[in-house]
Amino acid sequence: MNSIRRTCRFLLAALLAVHLILPIAPCPADIYRWQDEQGYWHFSDSPPSNAPIKEAPIPDRDTRRPAPSEVPPRMQSAPGPAAAPAPGSGADEASGAATIQGGLLWQVSQKGVAPSHLLGTIHSADPRVVRLRPPVARALDRSERFIMEMVPDGTVMAELATSMLITDGRDLEALVGDTLYRQVQKATADFGLPEAAVRAMKPWAVMTLLSMPKPSADPILDLVLHQRATAAGKSTAGLETAQEQLAVFDGISMSDQIDLLKMTLAQLPELPGFFDRLIQAYAADDLRTIVDLSETYQRQNDSEAVQRFSRRLNDERNHRMLARMTAYLRQGNSFIAVGALHLSGPSGLLQLLRENGYTVTPTR
Repeated sequence: MNSIRRTCRFLLAALLAVHLILPIAPCPADIYRWQDEQGYWHFSDSPPSNAPIKEAPIPDRDTRRPAPSEVPPRMQSAPGPAAAPAPGSGADEASGAATIQGGLLWQVSQKGVAPSHLLGTIHSADPRVVRLRPPVARALDRSERFIMEMVPDGTVMAELATSMLITDGRDLEALVGDTLYRQVQKATADFGLPEAAVRAMKPWAVMTLLSMPKPSADPILDLVLHQRATAAGKSTAGLETAQEQLAVFDGISMSDQIDLLKMTLAQLPELPGFFDRLIQAYAADDLRTIVDLSETYQRQNDSEAVQRFSRRLNDERNHRMLARMTAYLRQGNSFIAVGALHLSGPSGLLQLLRENGYTVTPTR
């Protein structure tokens, strides 16, 4: 029982830090994070009596522009289109490319309604990311409401963590086999996760854990934006429920989960460099390079399992997000934040908004 509790605590920390996958942030009530003597993170809606609290800062506006050395060079290999048009979609390469001729902040306008803003985020706590650029801070501060992918409370977050565990009587080794399980053990040792906890995790949960930087107690960008909005008294809402986001992963077939886990293990040595280039591109407000990096990574791991997962993670969710954000766009003066990779391509939100009569222009 204690090992299961420790597993849930660790997975909850992982969910808070998932990189470009699941953005998690609390409701207006504070969620306190603290670490015990064994190194495990705990979460509660009240502060502990004898543990230091890791405060989540609300960054001031920052006028610093990135130094030339901070701006990443373009990809050396020839970049492909933003995304291949879906068969029968009628979208051409030019329309996909047109959606990323700009940065990460976009103004969304429609006749007779005050403009809103759409920000592509990266679910990271890196200081280069959470330092808000002046246009982002101004747009958020002037908005009437803040909308993000999901706004769960502490109870929902704990349920999500529990859902990452195997509950049918088997364990991870039984699901993936002895050879792959030994590779998982070796890879997860750097995360300080007990072997008993690894055994209890679903393959997609391990894949998710290994596909991100080590969990941090610092607030990710989505949380920083949420805290800034709530501190200013703005209303907040989510575009998806926790169950809908979880279904993206739980709906993956077991064979695809195992294939994705194998791919992630094979790419582990490259991930730190990939993350750093991604962060640099984000700090430089360079959506084009973020897309290029993601596509290059996917091309290196091209398989039907990756393609199916990409469709579940981005394309299918984009249509749901669009349907739900339109109510806030009709109200006007809304600030909407979603993962940056939801913006681009023929099935990205920028293109979908244009197809639905909105004028979408970059804001720098």
